[in-house]
Amino acid sequence: MKGFFFCMLAGLCLLLTACGDRNIDDRAGLMHAGELARLRGLQKRLLQELDIELQIVVLEVHAADLDREAVKQFEKRRIGARTKGARGVLLLVDPNGREVRMEIGYDLEGIFTDALVGYVEQNQMAPFFAAGRVGAGIEATVELLVGKAMGTMEEDDFLPRDNAGHLQNLSGGGGARSQIGIGDGIPAKPKLDNPSAFAAQPSPELALQAYLRVLRGAVKDPELGLYTLETRDFFRTWLVTDAQQHNELRNLESHLGQGQVLQRDGLAVMRFPVSVRSMPPYFLRKGDEGWMLDFAAMNALIAFNHRNQWHFRTLEHPFRFAFEDWRFDGQGFPHPAP
Repeated sequence: MKGFFFCMLAGLCLLLTACGDRNIDDRAGLMHAGELARLRGLQKRLLQELDIELQIVVLEVHAADLDREAVKQFEKRRIGARTKGARGVLLLVDPNGREVRMEIGYDLEGIFTDALVGYVEQNQMAPFFAAGRVGAGIEATVELLVGKAMGTMEEDDFLPRDNAGHLQNLSGGGGARSQIGIGDGIPAKPKLDNPSAFAAQPSPELALQAYLRVLRGAVKDPELGLYTLETRDFFRTWLVTDAQQHNELRNLESHLGQGQVLQRDGLAVMRFPVSVRSMPPYFLRKGDEGWMLDFAAMNALIAFNHRNQWHFRTLEHPFRFAFEDWRFDGQGFPHPAP
């Protein structure tokens, strides 16, 4: 009998794995176990803390009309029923049709507009999907949506402008459905013909100003002298999207005046008030040519939670000197010293 019940349990587990669950239905198997676990944790926290119910559905069979399929799935799954209002979000992926659509509940339509959703799909999600990183692309997309939901970003913060400074029309006839290609390849990172404007700088402050120019120009060349050697290695394989650079530019321009530079033994940290939880510190190192940004160390040491608040993965690192007057909790989140 024990063997019989074991077989039944094993069969049930396989069935649940194949069919997905209420939150994620990935029958096409585009995401691995680690990605699924992170996304389920993210979905739980979104519902508990922001009253947003996110469900993800990956279609096995191409949908002739993805808009109609999204409405069908949204109603069938009663997405948003677990919130205090119609605050559901459906991310519907059609890998065979090379399309993705986000369906938004009524009470979120004023926050996640068609133009915003279309921009995020095209400039954040699509590059990750092309690199075959579906789970990471969804996480990166949710990061931007969370910023909008929490009021830390305005609509204009997301949408790019033309040379005259006018917002571009990105609705694309609805804006919530976009073309994608999964596994098409990581977008090329063109090298600059004249990278001298992005060389190492005489001071940490000037290095940050040079980095602002990188972000304004959406420069993705990993070989800039402004970066440490470890950072150049890191950026050669790290995916950088236009949406990420645009968001970082907005953050850095908004808070750079609040930054404080601390230096010791060829290292420097640009840190921001502890109350600005969405603004992580920047690490720099001084080499023979001048000050360079150390994004490799930042990526290894700094993480973000579902509310886009930064924290240290570990407190044992050479840049710790710049935070001696701050207090950190057990999860590495900063707090003012008592």
